[in-house]
Amino acid sequence: MSFPETGKVFPNGRASDEKFAKLVANVLCRALGERSSAIKVVARWTGAGERTVKNWFVAKNAPSGDHFLELVRHCPDMLDEFLAAAGQKERLAGVSVRAARLALVTSILALDKLMDSEDGEASLR
Repeated sequence: MSFPETGKVFPNGRASDEKFAKLVANVLCRALGERSSAIKVVARWTGAGERTVKNWFVAKNAPSGDHFLELVRHCPDMLDEFLAAAGQKERLAGVSVRAARLALVTSILALDKLMDSEDGEASLR
C-alpha cells in the first residue's frame, strides 16, 4: 500500500490544534500588524524558519512548545490570550495586580529618593 502524494504532513484534524493555531495567528497579526518585517521579527524571536513563521501567521500550523515560550517571552499579549482561552482570566488579574504593585513600589522609591535629595539641598542653604 502506498500513501497518496498530496503532501508530506499528515493532517491530524484535531479542532484544538486548529483553535490554537488561530489564537496564535490572531495575536501575531494584532501585535505586529501589517509590518513587512513581521515574519523576520518573529523568526528572530523564536529561531524558527521564515516559512514556518508564515504558516503561523495564516494559522496553517501552530508553534511547538519551545517556540510558543519564545513568543510569550517577546509578546505579552500571547500569554494573555492563551490564559483567556484556557478559562484562566483570574490569573491575568493576578499578574496585573503584581505589575501594578511593582510600578507603585518603584514610584514610591523614586519619590523617596527625590525627597531625600531635596532635604539635603535644603539643609545646605
